Amino acid sequence: MGSLSSTLQRDYSTPEVFDPNHGKKANKTIDIGQNGTTLSANIYGRALQLSAYHPHHGIIVAASYEQFDGARYYDSLYVRGYRKRMLQMVNEENAGFGLCIGNIGSRTAVDLTEMNTARLSFDTEGGGAVRYVISVDEKGRLIQRAHIVNTTSQEIQVAYQVNLRVSVHRASYGQLTEGGPIPLPECENALEVNGKECSFIIRNKFLGAHLSGQLDIDGIPASLVGLTNETQPGLLTGVSTTYQSVSIAPNSTVIIGLILHLSPGLNDNHGFSALPCVNSNALGNGLEWKKPETFETYIVRRNVDYILGNCAIPVSESEVALITDHVALPLGWNRDNYWQWRLLLLTRRNLTSLVTSAAYNQYMELLDRTIKGHLEWVFFKAERPHKFWHRSYVITGKPKDGPVYQLDQQCYPMLELCDYFSEYPSESSFVEKILSSQVVTEILDHITSTQDLATGLFPTDETPGDDEVVYPFHFSSHVLLWYTLCQLADLIRSVPTTLRVLADRLQVTADEIRTQTMQHFLIADPDSGHIKIAYLVDGHGKHTFYHDGNDIPTAFAANWGFFSTKKDLEAWYNTMSYALSEENSLGYSSGGSFAGLGSVHSQGPWPLGYFQEMLYADVRGDKRAKTDALQRITGVMQWDGTFGEAVDVKTGETTSKAWFSWPGSMIAAAIIDSPE
Repeated sequence: MGSLSSTLQRDYSTPEVFDPNHGKKANKTIDIGQNGTTLSANIYGRALQLSAYHPHHGIIVAASYEQFDGARYYDSLYVRGYRKRMLQMVNEENAGFGLCIGNIGSRTAVDLTEMNTARLSFDTEGGGAVRYVISVDEKGRLIQRAHIVNTTSQEIQVAYQVNLRVSVHRASYGQLTEGGPIPLPECENALEVNGKECSFIIRNKFLGAHLSGQLDIDGIPASLVGLTNETQPGLLTGVSTTYQSVSIAPNSTVIIGLILHLSPGLNDNHGFSALPCVNSNALGNGLEWKKPETFETYIVRRNVDYILGNCAIPVSESEVALITDHVALPLGWNRDNYWQWRLLLLTRRNLTSLVTSAAYNQYMELLDRTIKGHLEWVFFKAERPHKFWHRSYVITGKPKDGPVYQLDQQCYPMLELCDYFSEYPSESSFVEKILSSQVVTEILDHITSTQDLATGLFPTDETPGDDEVVYPFHFSSHVLLWYTLCQLADLIRSVPTTLRVLADRLQVTADEIRTQTMQHFLIADPDSGHIKIAYLVDGHGKHTFYHDGNDIPTAFAANWGFFSTKKDLEAWYNTMSYALSEENSLGYSSGGSFAGLGSVHSQGPWPLGYFQEMLYADVRGDKRAKTDALQRITGVMQWDGTFGEAVDVKTGETTSKAWFSWPGSMIAAAIIDSPE
């Protein structure tokens, strides 16, 4: 959060305390989830967004703000502003929907020890000590439950309310680099109250979805006083129960609970007859992480939790979609998904050294199911109407954008398959099923068909930042293609398959790619005279010098063994030194203590840039530079252990996409991989 010293001094095994009057405020929501249902709440436990899977629309939400304006998909200022709607509500006591406790004191403690549960502690002005638990259970229900203890010697009154300022609608999928909007359904929210059962339902008939709920006190259904039927276009406003008071005797406890369920369909078939125990069968409960007080454990735990709880969406018994974040862009990119998936794989590989508990086996099963399930999704669920994988996907498997071709996106699923077999050698039949499928041959045939015969290079329509290229050939995509083909050739040789001849051909192609890439991308910089690697080339002399926070394969090129000569490696050193300096004027942000590599895509330093800087320092053996990069990583970490897309160069505060799983995945994986 922009303060290195305060970050390092934390004990990460204790709750985070927020004091709006005398200390730092939360700069991000509380994010938990399970089995495809996710929650973002403020530090007072009020829901700001509840999300769920819909078999037609992908992600549907119940949000405390209005649906995206479907006429403004190409208005980048509006898109940026809409993404900030929820963050603007984080510190507002009266924002959000669901169960609201009145007259809250100033200090709130937030404990995120468990993956799908947050435990909040605060006082009321009348002397009540509140332990407010928000949890997403295994059935996808949000449970808000306030345990209120009277700490005085007199009877006290504590006020509560059910606020339903909410809109049930589809996720916007609005992008800054819009590649083809998916039209939004109309939005109408109709509230129907069942006074006899103390329950309600909010239907959006145009979406085909609903939010249902029930209030209880000490496990007994309680009346929704003042709540009446209401239908409004868009966001429900002015809709809530009247504030009620519950009397609590000295040293006594009252439990007020609200269950909310967001689901496809217009009828509530779930019912609330059996009120759940809070977090009774939560995945990850009881899982004890080793060294929980340390910064490193906190980053690994929280980023793995975020992927499993908020970004892994089961869409069938065997298929699991991954999304890059659950708020701003709940879509799947093969690029982001690979690095998220790789963190899960590394966690699984090192689980015995990371955790110790009775829940170990349950957690291992969750990792196994997610890791294999995403391979099923990307190879058999994700549609490819033009034979190649598209830029991004709705979790139903439908392409989000038009037929934009990104070379690097074709590589990541196959690299995922190679990594899978290295971790699960007993799964050879599953791996062979994928290798023998039409998917692999179609992707390889398509890549081959695009090769430029004059240069031997492979074109792409866009960079990994989703930006249109000015010249067709992109360096980091060639590094990735070479590495993927090498790994795929090794995989084919390792499993019983009829594709052995293909393995030899892939290796020959990979060797040719490396030769042609270095021939066309090595260019003398006229300003310095140094040989550098160009960012984009046309293959006939035209080129650009630039480096981007999205171009992770370039940073990994040396570790992957891409450079076969000293000259080539020297050119890479020159390129990375340039990339991580003010010379890279379009990509590097300077002028503050958090200077670093970013992107033309979103201005400001990126945690992904700090990661590249740390990796480069490690290759060079420069411990001082590595420590410096790590300090900036430490300083920009959000309070919950995750990282945003871009930060302020002076303060380190997140300025773009507070929810962005990719940088945290890279940083957490580096921590697991580090021998230190």
